[in-house]
Parts: sequence; structure tokens; C-alpha cells
Amino acid sequence: AVVSTQSTGEAYQSQLRCLERMRHEILLLRTTVGTQETTISSLTMEIDRLRLSKGVCEREFREYRAQVRSMLSRLRDGKGDLDATESELMSLPLNDQPRDNLVKAVETDAVIKVGEDEFRTIEDEFRVEVCKVPSYHTIRISSVEKPNQQKSNQLLSSLNIRCNALRDPTLRTRLYYCGGKAGTLHRILREGFQAKDMVAGDYGVGLYFTHNPVRAMQYSEAGLLLMCEVGIGMAESVLKMDQSRNRPPVGYDSVLTGERNVDHVGIYSHQRHNELQYLIFDSTQAIPLYLICFNI
Repeated sequence: AVVSTQSTGEAYQSQLRCLERMRHEILLLRTTVGTQETTISSLTMEIDRLRLSKGVCEREFREYRAQVRSMLSRLRDGKGDLDATESELMSLPLNDQPRDNLVKAVETDAVIKVGEDEFRTIEDEFRVEVCKVPSYHTIRISSVEKPNQQKSNQLLSSLNIRCNALRDPTLRTRLYYCGGKAGTLHRILREGFQAKDMVAGDYGVGLYFTHNPVRAMQYSEAGLLLMCEVGIGMAESVLKMDQSRNRPPVGYDSVLTGERNVDHVGIYSHQRHNELQYLIFDSTQAIPLYLICFNI
């Protein structure tokens, strides 16, 4: 009878892992579609920006050429002095960057606020999940910040290199960071994740993430939430808690965990259900995308 009960338990655990894996795949597929749409929108905006930049450069070139032609014409007509013309020619502005205020080739601030369209997209995605919890219907996003373009490119390049080394480089998705209570979110947004951001949780030492922003709020600094892009790779479903775990199982890149305990009482913390969280053990497998500031 004991053997039979043990076999039944093992079969149940196996089926539960299979169901969690299927849910994991469905969530990733949905996120992939959403990420592709966001990428297309971002590329379209970049094309428009480059067209604008090209137009500004062409206009400046035409103005410069017109000034040079005017100088040469005066010389041919004998109305200009060679030395004076040379001095005037050398004084013409040769800007490497467009002077038009609509185009900013260099962003001096490490962190910038998102534009209105980007803000609305993030807000809509955020509220879809938040509004599932009646107590959180009053939440409103006040601002959204992101790394500047130069830093974003650096972070994305680093993530691409790391993901290419994963067992499945295509499995990467947007998740909310379950951490940052120590006031580290602004630093992470500016510099990216570091080894010192690893936390000891119920399922191991690493970085925890979730699809659910309300769940992530329990582990985050009050009023702040960090949306990230995470390289999941091959994720192993783990049901047994192990706080000493510091690496993924052999043959995997991350861990798909069950419910975690929270160390404080919140509006959402009393609702116990099978909430999936992802645990990575390498800080280079995730990059910050947006820091969401909200009010309840």
C-alpha cells in the first residue's frame, strides 16, 4: 500500500510538472507575439526617426553648399578677397549632429522618460493584470522611465550574447522583477543587474521574476516596479523548495517555481494559488526595460 501511494504521488507530481510546462509554453508564446508586435512598432518608429534625421542632414548640406557656391561666385566676379573667403569658409559650422531639436543623437541623461505612445502601451499591459484583483482597481501609473538609447543598446547586446549561449536562445520574455526592496531599482535601471542583486529565496539564490505585476509588488520597493526582458532558455519545473540552490539543474538554464512565501502582509498576499515564478542564476540573463512608478 505504501509503494502504491508513493507511485501515485510520483505520478501526480509528474502530471503537475507537465501541466506547468504547458502553461509555461503558452505564456511564452503569448509574450513572444506581444514582443514581436512591440519590436515591429519600435522599428517603425526608428525608421521614421532616421528619415527625419536624413531630412535634417540633407537640408543642412544644401545650406552649406549654397554658402560655398556664393563665396566661389564672388571670387569669380572679382568681388571677393581670397584670404577673406578662405577665412569665411573655415568658419562655416560643420556639425556632426543635426541641429534640429526634433532629433537627439546623444542622450546625456542615463535615464529618460518614455514617450506618450510607449507610456500608453505599458499602462495597458500593466492594467490588464492589475485589474484582475478588485482591490487594485485604483492603481494608476504616474510615470515610466527607461535607460537612454546608448545604455539600452549596450544592455541588449549583452543579453543577446548571453542568450545565444542558452540551450534555447529563443525563449526570452518580458517579466516583472520580484525584488528591489532595498531601494536598488533606480541603480539597476541605470546599470543593469549585477551579482550583488541575487537574493536567497525559497527555491534558491538568484533573481526571481513573474508575469504578474501584483505578485511582483510584494517583493518590490513601494510604488515602483521593474519590467525586464529575461532569457529563460530551457526551464525546469521545480516543486521542492531549496534555499541553497545556486545553479539550474543539469541540462537547463533556469527554474520554473511554484508559490513563494512573502515576508509581509499585503492586499494580495492572502490569496494563495499556484503562481508561477522564474528563477535565473546568472545576472546577465536579464536586463531592465522600464521602471514603472505607480500610486494606489
